[in-house]
Amino acid sequence: MPDELSLFQTTGASWSERARLGELDAVLTGTGNHARNLFLHHTQLVAARYAATLVPRTGRVVDFGCGTGRFMRFFASRVRSVIGTELTKEMAERAVSLGLPANSTTVLTDGVAIPLVGSSVDLVWVCGVLRYSLNVPNPKYEEIAREMARILRPGGWVVSFEMYVDQPATDFTKGFEAARFHTELFRILHWHHDKWARLVQSGRLPVPLIPIAARCMASCRLAMRTTTGTGLRDYLFVWRKPH
Repeated sequence: MPDELSLFQTTGASWSERARLGELDAVLTGTGNHARNLFLHHTQLVAARYAATLVPRTGRVVDFGCGTGRFMRFFASRVRSVIGTELTKEMAERAVSLGLPANSTTVLTDGVAIPLVGSSVDLVWVCGVLRYSLNVPNPKYEEIAREMARILRPGGWVVSFEMYVDQPATDFTKGFEAARFHTELFRILHWHHDKWARLVQSGRLPVPLIPIAARCMASCRLAMRTTTGTGLRDYLFVWRKPH
């Protein structure tokens, strides 16, 4: 297995260290800020719900970089089977310890290769992962895009949610387009400087209202085709493999 600290980790604690934290702290902000993590998680669920509409109930989904398995659990109730790939053994173990549905399984990988036969998957879901293969000294981004193209059936989808980005969307789309994907959609679902989003994440709102607020904000930006803005933001990308 590669050294995650030099290949896919930029700053902060290693993924194996983060795996000791809670389901959301491990993969979002490891600060114990429950309100912020809840907001971010439900923003991402808007993207995951969109992704789920792209595949049939009989479909097969790969959660690339599955972390603590939160999206494996989401997709498992909506498709036939889910495979979660993970670079970090401790993360995969954490996903199992938190409970995985019977139609899902995790596999350890080198962070690039996906141990599945070609043209056997309907959707690849990836959340907060790919920038760690792009904005690093030894990028693997386009290689990963080609591997996703290999395992997807013709017409299959990649849906990627990228977090904490302060760079143009083209930095992400060109690698997939070089791998012969079509960019079907991209949106900004969250601006980190947005005053209303920051209010929701501040902990001053009752906890039951946080998911509702997150879903409303992200759903509005998805429907409004929000694609422009400056500062730290979270992107939703949708790519499709040609038929």
